[in-house]
Parts: sequence; structure tokens; C-alpha cells
Amino acid sequence: MVFIMIDAAKVIKNLVFGLFGLIVLFLFLLSVFYTCTVSSDEILSSQKDSPFLHLFFLSAVCLAGVLAFRKFHFSINPKIYYLVLGICLLFMVGSTRLWPKGDAYLLQEIAKHIAEGNYQDFFPEGYLYNQPHQIPFAYVCAIFYSVFGEGFVFVLQGLNCLFLVGIVALLRKIYEKLNGAVPSDGFYLLSLLFVPFFLYATFVYGTLPGLLLVLAGCLQLMKYLECKRYKNAAGAILLAVAANLLKNNYLIFAVAFAAVLLYDFIRKINFRHIAVMLVLAAALAASGRMVTAFTEHLTGVHSKGGIPAVLFAAMGLQEGTLGPGWWSGYHTMVFVNTGCDVERSTEIGMEDLRKSLQKMKEDPAYGADFMLRKISSQWSEPTYESIWIQQNRTSAKEVFWPFRSLFFGGGSLAGIYLFYCNLFQSAFYFFLLFFVAGKWKKITAQELILPVVFIGGFLFHIVWEAKGQYTLPYCVCLLPMCVWGYGFAIKKLDGIKAAVKK
Repeated sequence: MVFIMIDAAKVIKNLVFGLFGLIVLFLFLLSVFYTCTVSSDEILSSQKDSPFLHLFFLSAVCLAGVLAFRKFHFSINPKIYYLVLGICLLFMVGSTRLWPKGDAYLLQEIAKHIAEGNYQDFFPEGYLYNQPHQIPFAYVCAIFYSVFGEGFVFVLQGLNCLFLVGIVALLRKIYEKLNGAVPSDGFYLLSLLFVPFFLYATFVYGTLPGLLLVLAGCLQLMKYLECKRYKNAAGAILLAVAANLLKNNYLIFAVAFAAVLLYDFIRKINFRHIAVMLVLAAALAASGRMVTAFTEHLTGVHSKGGIPAVLFAAMGLQEGTLGPGWWSGYHTMVFVNTGCDVERSTEIGMEDLRKSLQKMKEDPAYGADFMLRKISSQWSEPTYESIWIQQNRTSAKEVFWPFRSLFFGGGSLAGIYLFYCNLFQSAFYFFLLFFVAGKWKKITAQELILPVVFIGGFLFHIVWEAKGQYTLPYCVCLLPMCVWGYGFAIKKLDGIKAAVKK
């Protein structure tokens, strides 16, 4: 029985890691042949790309790596690196001081209402009644508003800079566990190339603190799988639950944690993994109920769960004015038009979802085209909406000119930035393929966590509402794997170079 379970675990590992490799290969080809852009009104457009340009760039990057592989050795003081990075990020948010827009702006206004004892947003048709998953972050904003007043968003932007530094530090620790060919200090420099990630410092929406928490949870889970200490399991659970409260998209990470625990249980027949999975599920459920109970006690409003999830999925499989499967207001319109009736709006959502799937079944060419356009709009948009989130925002001061050129009005820096991001994205996917090749026969359960997260995010957003910014956390998480793949590639090429010289 044990041998059967071990063989099953090997098959599962190969299937999962193989699926990860196929997804990355598909996204690499998309990034080479197509580039999606987002207008200031968040309308998607797709253009054909130049494969020869990407291949030339990738060849140059590999050649540069081979030339530098044995010649350049350096060390970076982590404290100085983090200090300089933090100062640069603080300079950016201080030089722009951008007020929020969209849902981030709504949450800013809601925070003021909560701090002043006005609970109108919790009542039927109110923003938090419709989308209760935003309630925990709204409470956080209300606390900061109570302490810092109107400018609390700038305090949170400053904290975002610290979160970004913390995320880089966590990613470096994860990279060290991979034992890559590129020195750990080299990871510092290569991580700076993921520029869209750092531009999110101005974005106050729970994305960065949630990512910091869930990556810390991932590191704790990796330690638990290595040493089987319950304190590490408890840390992983608490951090995953906290991240999910701040941003419910991070539930995908918690599901991935459970999936890897199940895989390791099958591999080793370790029943403590089952206990950890059960506690994780219970903690996620309990945290949601605690927020609901506290909110009902505070406001006197009894929530029925808000907009049903099926409406988001139905919207995600419809053509939209912004792009295929992108936000159209469908979910809110249906929910409000039914008088916030959860059962009735669920029925409508299920029927519309069925119609979309039936249409794709009857016309497979349309279904394939829709999915290709939707996937491309999310995973082949190389800026990850890092410019769009800055646009159409007012500033509390005159914006420093480089950021004005980059963020607003299609300045020259914006064009250079798009060109750079386009090349970087193809390189990112390309070197992930080398990670798959190099780790194919020896990937561990710990190393499988983040690839499973990426698979979950990719599959989830095939159905769910599409948005370029939603894909950012999944890609950032794979930065250690990308650097490992780059090191593996140049090490192999260096070996070929040495063999040719002989």
C-alpha cells in the first residue's frame, strides 16, 4: 500500500510540474508573438509582436550571463541594499503623492465613514454589503484615518515601500532554498529588474501587505515540510489567514498550501499533514465568521454574503467593453436589480454562465478565440497595469517630471518603459522554462508550493473576472524560480563554451 502511494505521489508530482511547464511555455509563446496594452480608460488592445526581437534579446541576455559567470564576483551588504531600496521607493511615493482612484478611492471614503460612526456602506446596495470581502481592509484604513486624518493614504504608501522591501527579503530567502547557480547577492540585482512590481508602492489596496504575509506563510510552510515543527505550521496558517482577510485573492495560496500538504501526505504518509490541513480550513472559515459577527454587532446589519461568486464567474466568461471577461458591472447590476436577493441573483448567474459555456461548446472556434484573448489580456500585458493604476489620479503636489512623463499623458518614458517590460516579460517566462528543465527530476515538495500557486492563479482567472493587476502577485512569487532558471541556463551554456574550447 505504501509503495502504491509513493508511486501515486510521483505521478502527481510529474503531472503538476508538467502542467506548470506547459502553462509557462504557452505564456512565453504568447509574450513573444503578442503584446497587450491598456489605455488610460482601461480598454484592452492587442498587437502582434516581433519574435526575432525577443529571440535576439534573449540571446544577448544569455551571452552576457556566460561572459560574466566566472569573471564577476561581488558581495552586497543586505542592510545597505534594503536601506537604499527603501529610500528610493519612499522618494517615488513622496515625489508623486497620488490620491487613490476607483475601488481604492471608495475604500478611502468608506474608511472615513466608519471612523465617524457612519455605517451606510454596510446597508443593502452599499459597497461593503455587496462586497463584504473588502470589509477587513476597510477597517484597517479606518484605523489609519482615525490616527493620521486625510493624509492616511500617504502613510500607507510609505508602508507599502517597507512591504516591498520585506517581500524582496522573503523572495531572497526562498531563492536561497533553491541553491541556484547565481549567488544570493546576484538575486538582489536581478530582482530589481521586475520594475512593475515596485511601481505598486503607490497602490493602496491590500495587495502588497497581503503578499508580504502570504510569502512569509509560504516560507513557514517550507520550513515545516523540512523539519515538521508545528510552530512553523501554525505560522503558515496564521499568515495565510491574515493575507486572505486583507485580500481574498490570496485564498489561492492557502488552497495551494493544502494541495502541497496533501501531496506530501501521499508521498510520506505523514498524518500530521492532515491535521494541519484541517486546522487551516477551520481557521479560514472561523476568521470569516469572526469578521461577519463583529460587523453585524457594530452596524446592526445582517449580511447574506454579498454578491454571489457565480456572478463574477459569469462576468468572466462574457465579452466586455474593456476586454474579454473584464469588469463590466454585470455582477453588481444583477445583484442590485434583484433587490440584493442572493438566491435569485445566483440563479441568474448560473443561467448566464450556462449560456456562455453552451455558446463556446456550440462554437469551439469562438470559445478558443475568447480564451486566447482573455488569457493574453492578463498574462501578456507586460506592465501588469503598473502605469494604469497611476493614471487619472490627482496629486497632492506637483509630480516630479520623470514620474509625470512615465505615469501620465504617454510621455517618452512611458514608451521606453513599455518596450522594456515587453522584453522583460518574455525573458521572465523563458527562464522559468529552464527552471522546469533543471528541476524536472528533483523538485521537492517545498519547491513545488509556488508553482502550484501559479497554476491555481492561472486556472482561476480563466473563469473569474480578468484584470492585469491580478496576475502580478503570482508572477512576483516565481522570481526566485526565474533567477534559478537563468543561473541554470548560463551554467549549461558556460559548460558548452568550456567544452568547445577544449
